[in-house]
Amino acid sequence: MAQKGCCRSAGRKMSQSDSVICTGPDLEDSLIFLAGTSTCSTLAEEPCGGVAKRIFDTSDLSWTPDFDSFGRHAIPVIDEGRFTLDHVLRPFARGSKAQIEILLDHAAGDMKILAKRFPCDYLQDDSASFHHSNPQSAEDPWTEIFLGLVLGKQRASREQDVVPVVPSFGVYRDLQDDVLLLMEWSPGGDLFEISSSLGAPGPEREETATQLLCALLEAVTRLHCKGIAHGNICAENAILRVVGAEVEVVLIDFAMAVHDTDLSATMGPRGSLMYRAPETVGDNAIYDARAADLFACGVVGYVLATGTYPWQSTAGDCKAFAYVQKNGPKKFFDKRTITMGTSKVPVSQVLSARLQSILAPLLDMNPAERRVLWH
Repeated sequence: MAQKGCCRSAGRKMSQSDSVICTGPDLEDSLIFLAGTSTCSTLAEEPCGGVAKRIFDTSDLSWTPDFDSFGRHAIPVIDEGRFTLDHVLRPFARGSKAQIEILLDHAAGDMKILAKRFPCDYLQDDSASFHHSNPQSAEDPWTEIFLGLVLGKQRASREQDVVPVVPSFGVYRDLQDDVLLLMEWSPGGDLFEISSSLGAPGPEREETATQLLCALLEAVTRLHCKGIAHGNICAENAILRVVGAEVEVVLIDFAMAVHDTDLSATMGPRGSLMYRAPETVGDNAIYDARAADLFACGVVGYVLATGTYPWQSTAGDCKAFAYVQKNGPKKFFDKRTITMGTSKVPVSQVLSARLQSILAPLLDMNPAERRVLWH
């Protein structure tokens, strides 16, 4: 399914003549973003005669993954002699059940690749046995492995209309029966890291933030067109991928993803409290997972533009979010302040009216009203 994006710079080759420079803490080189041509729009701004497309009417049902038959038995054993551990990027730790490693692929000239290692005793044999052992878990590592493999291999093979994800080189078992998901090593940093390096809130920061948000929205919308919702959109789960002169935002970590089912009738908590859409909160909540993804994108956009979170949680006693629920995003932008030098300035005076008109529909409390305008 061909699809137009709200951000012309996503995946396009860029030149120094029309760019601003953004450097993140983990980048060796400057990252180039197209400046002055962000075309993400809302109903208030339709420069190309765009039409607001609801998130509920674009589903590519031809993509039918066979998840039920996927398990440990389907995973081949890795060629131990082909790979050498270079270093551990993120070790096993409380709250993190997988280890992130950088391997050297000797068959590819010692190219560095990323391996996400899932230990045997945690993973179990398949999704059903995992949930039997972890009945309260909101995550499913088998979903992460399966979607990372399927979407990532589509990307690696350069198929048309692919979801912007990290290219995958396959999934394997080692001699300890741990499972390793092998992916392209993309050291560009995640959006949270990049956000910390964008400078003070203002027009220059906003230009880059808008580009990143538009690229994220394009990635998420393409995912939805495959009949998949991410379930855990946050600044840490979107990374910058740089290949030559091309720069794009790609999605990672599909452990909370919803797929192969009716996305409009999703149940169960997903995502972190700062990004969680209000309709998803509650033991018996039934919600559209695509609308919840868009809400989380709005939070990411706010973080990128301001360098701060809009609230601490969308559940429980959070005064900032309670104000949004009562008064809406636009009045929240008038009320909420951020520090500029020695002064506290309302967000509505820091962000342009245009960016506010992009963020407000994403952060709408009514999930049926959340939208992105494509042109």
